[in-house]
Amino acid sequence: MPSSDEKTVGLVLVTYQSAEDLPGFLETLPAAVQPYEFDVIGVDNVSTDRSADIVEEFGGRVIRNPRNVGLAAAINQGAAATNAEWILVANPDTKLTPGSIAALVETAKADERIGMIGPRIARLDGTPYPSGRRFPSLAVGIAHALLGGIWPGNPATRRYFGEPVTEVSDVDWISGCCMLFRHEAFDAVGGFDDRYFLYFEETKAALDMHRSGWRVVLDPNVQIRHREGGSMRSAPFRKVRSHHRSALRFYCDYHKGTPWIVFAPLVAVGLIVRGLAAVTRTALLQRVENR
Repeated sequence: MPSSDEKTVGLVLVTYQSAEDLPGFLETLPAAVQPYEFDVIGVDNVSTDRSADIVEEFGGRVIRNPRNVGLAAAINQGAAATNAEWILVANPDTKLTPGSIAALVETAKADERIGMIGPRIARLDGTPYPSGRRFPSLAVGIAHALLGGIWPGNPATRRYFGEPVTEVSDVDWISGCCMLFRHEAFDAVGGFDDRYFLYFEETKAALDMHRSGWRVVLDPNVQIRHREGGSMRSAPFRKVRSHHRSALRFYCDYHKGTPWIVFAPLVAVGLIVRGLAAVTRTALLQRVENR
């Protein structure tokens, strides 16, 4: 196990049916981290493909779970297995650019209060993928949920995604496809909240950072690529259910102790309706693809 100094980045790589994406991701890692050392910890949630084997062949250590424990719990397992000063959590469907992770470390080292930092993200076609987002208010959240799929440029969705960040800035939360943590800060907030099986786990982690006095930062001078929708290819119906369940859980966690918590039942009903619509849409798309 590596020494606990600032020269090592511990990559926590949670895999589930990720064999298609892993080779392309892993080949970008060395150049992204240099001159820092890296320690790869794979946590596999019962993949039936070669995900765990690919990570081991790359030289990583793999924790093979006997059941799918969810993303947040798996990240905590991986983080506990490394002494690296910096914890990188990245999705297998991302592609890191040369020097990107090293640059994030350098930015974070400039202020010991930075506990969580992320890069600017682009889709594979080069178009921007929103990160550095805001915690949504009730009205913005409802309007974004109802309109985002049919009118992407509506005012609520624009407000939810926030204005593009042009310099190193504090933000509410960053996309979970690529996050770098100071290990001290990660431990101080207790890691990820494992009540979040999938989705909103990064949002809750950022909320915990803010509430504990750590900075959450986006560095737009660093860019990585993300295959949007890559993580949705397997078990799409479970992921729709998990997304809406986690959305309600975050609403309750974010508004706990405030008057807004009384609207939780209304939010729950809205999310059920939206979830049913998403399941129907997914089923129709699958039917078309299988023809």
